[in-house]
Amino acid sequence: MTNSNRRKGHDYESDVALYLRTQGFDCWRMAQTGEFDQGDLSGSGGIEEWAFECRNRAKLDLAKNVSDANARADNKGARFGVTIMKRRGKSVADSYVAMDLETYAEVLKALYRPDDSGF
Repeated sequence: MTNSNRRKGHDYESDVALYLRTQGFDCWRMAQTGEFDQGDLSGSGGIEEWAFECRNRAKLDLAKNVSDANARADNKGARFGVTIMKRRGKSVADSYVAMDLETYAEVLKALYRPDDSGF
């Protein structure tokens, strides 16, 4: 990855973290840790249950991005892995957010059937 692409990625991660903070979530960028990377963002107050994989790329690769988010969740020991992908020409609030159906079902259980979710 070139330095300008890396900078775009870092800037987008910072933008996503800032957006989540403006929505009332304690969120920050994480240092990358190579093979055992735990995602791009972390936080507290519930966000620690998530592994975030932020992508600012010209071409979206949904399958790879979701797989990477799940791998980061495994590395972190987080319940949920999610990828947040920049939409060209749109604000950070208009980013795509994706996860697999298994993760989505776990989120629904946590929200609507907390006795079944382990929270």
